[in-house]
Amino acid sequence: MIEYIATADDLAKLRFALSPVGEAVHSFRVLATPQRRHLHLPWARATLDKLRSVDFAPLNAVIPPSGYIPDFLTPAPGTEPPTFASELEIIRETPIAQFREQVEWLMVDQVTPESWRTANATLQQKMLDAPETGIRTLVRLLDTYWQLALAPCWSHLRTQLRLDVRSRMQVMENVGAAGVFSSLNERVRWTDNTLITNSSYEYRKELGGRGIVLVPSVFCGPKVLTMLPPLQPMIVYPKPWTASIFSHDAQQARPLAALIGGVRAAVLEALLAPTSTTELASEIGVTPGAVSQHLSVLRDCGLVSSRRVGRRVIYSHTPTGEVLVIQAAGSTADEVNSPIQS
Repeated sequence: MIEYIATADDLAKLRFALSPVGEAVHSFRVLATPQRRHLHLPWARATLDKLRSVDFAPLNAVIPPSGYIPDFLTPAPGTEPPTFASELEIIRETPIAQFREQVEWLMVDQVTPESWRTANATLQQKMLDAPETGIRTLVRLLDTYWQLALAPCWSHLRTQLRLDVRSRMQVMENVGAAGVFSSLNERVRWTDNTLITNSSYEYRKELGGRGIVLVPSVFCGPKVLTMLPPLQPMIVYPKPWTASIFSHDAQQARPLAALIGGVRAAVLEALLAPTSTTELASEIGVTPGAVSQHLSVLRDCGLVSSRRVGRRVIYSHTPTGEVLVIQAAGSTADEVNSPIQS
């Protein structure tokens, strides 16, 4: 059991964020663990075929089927919306002492299967003997894995995760932080100013005003994952109804794209959180100039608004744009969810 003792300052600093690199790490664990694949079968089958030509043994040696994943592989998102590239750069800059400490901890973690520890001990020791090379290798393999496994579907995943965040934030506005914690997952509860998560590890710590980051994940389930002080406290929780996300119909049907075009749909979907032109361009994979042109059209149509924050211009949905995105995403989800629930 892990217990975070929170103060009023911690609750005031509660925030949600997405982590592309975290999803890469958690999804890699899904693929490496056959019993975890059943919720993501269409994606898993297609992705495993793409990965066969690459030797991912070093990455497999630091992402066990259960238990501790080294914290440097899943950095807590900052206050700016992260991209996969920006988070990968954080991993690239991991201090050698931190890398060694966390890999050594992984090697003796009793929650990971003994057979896995034995099979990977030689490769882990090789990384400890040459940590700079080890970090470079892991960064290269994570980048390769991302391009093959998640980049093609990240826009769809990001939209689903942002819809989850949006619904949680509405809960927070209505009933406060305690209501948010209670809604995350059955493995999380809030009592006596303490946030408790079910875990194979035992830990109790005051947050000390650092706040906590809540990160929804398509791939972490069924577990709730944590990061502990002195690092930024973080809880990664499973997004509900993940089985529907990789349905063939859900991936193929993009009614919003059919209505207004693929790039403009991607812009609107990315604006589920207020975002700048540069951030939109990075997320969608087009130039800032192209994003500006599409934003101009969407603004003329009454779907997007803008405001200046310091030196940046931040774009967000108008009420009409918000309804359009949520209804489009919801119609696809309804089509997929109904036969599963019946």
